[in-house]
Amino acid sequence: MILKNKRSRETLNITLSDFKISFNKELKTALESYIRSEKVKLYYKIKKTYESDFYLNLQWNFNHLACTDWYIEQL
Repeated sequence: MILKNKRSRETLNITLSDFKISFNKELKTALESYIRSEKVKLYYKIKKTYESDFYLNLQWNFNHLACTDWYIEQL
C-alpha cells in the first residue's frame, strides 16, 4: 500500500498490518464516521457488519472520511 502526505509529499510504502498499527486513530475516526453515515440510510436498518464493508472500499473511505494529511494513493 502506498500512502502520500498531502503537505510534505512524503511517500510511505507499507503493508496493511503496519498501516492498521500506524494509523489506528485515523482508521477509528474514519470507521466511526462511516458507521454514522450508513446508519442514517434507510436500507441499512438491517443488522450489518460495518467494519467489513468499510474495508471493502478502504481507499475511498480512508481518503474521504479520515481527517488526516495522509491519503492512500494505491493499494
